[in-house]
Amino acid sequence: MRISIIFHSLHGHGYRMAREIRQGALEIPGTSVEMYRVRELLSETQLKEIGAWEACREFADLPVADLEALRGADGVILGAPTYFGMPSSQMMAFLNEASPLWEKGSLVGKPGSAFTTASEQNGGQETCLHALHTFFFHQGMPALSLPSDLGTAEMHVDNIPVGGYVYGASMITGGMNDREITPEEIRIARLQGRFVAGFTRDLETGRRMNQK
Repeated sequence: MRISIIFHSLHGHGYRMAREIRQGALEIPGTSVEMYRVRELLSETQLKEIGAWEACREFADLPVADLEALRGADGVILGAPTYFGMPSSQMMAFLNEASPLWEKGSLVGKPGSAFTTASEQNGGQETCLHALHTFFFHQGMPALSLPSDLGTAEMHVDNIPVGGYVYGASMITGGMNDREITPEEIRIARLQGRFVAGFTRDLETGRRMNQK
């Protein structure tokens, strides 16, 4: 069972979240996880001007996502920073290339889930995640939330500023992009990985049984 985590990150926060989500997914036996970065649209000069060049080099060795990263996966997790309540243009440019997959129904039935980062606790994370979910809906993919029942302790942190959200994991990066991922945000990210991988496993198991 293969999970593709496809993310865009400028200052490294999305990359850190992707690693934690991957760690959670790998807790489900039989899961393999491939991580991809989307193509960066900013030049080296622009990245250096905004102080993102060194952070981007940290994950520069990851493969750039192509349509096969979507088509070849059993489940897909997308991650993008929140800009004015929407996913980054880099992520949207990648998703806008997926018309050939839509035409052939290549992604129909594959579970999809999303995560994001934002500078503050009320920075538009939920609308960003909804926008990513819209891609899943148009591709015929079931969009997975995170369990928020009272028995899921990871989702109920109310005494400190922390990312989270039932619509997908998130983290608060700080106004100067200087905030590190917190233990609470790590637990939520890993929960997302486990949940998506477990759901995908169960779905694939059911399909195989029906084919017998």
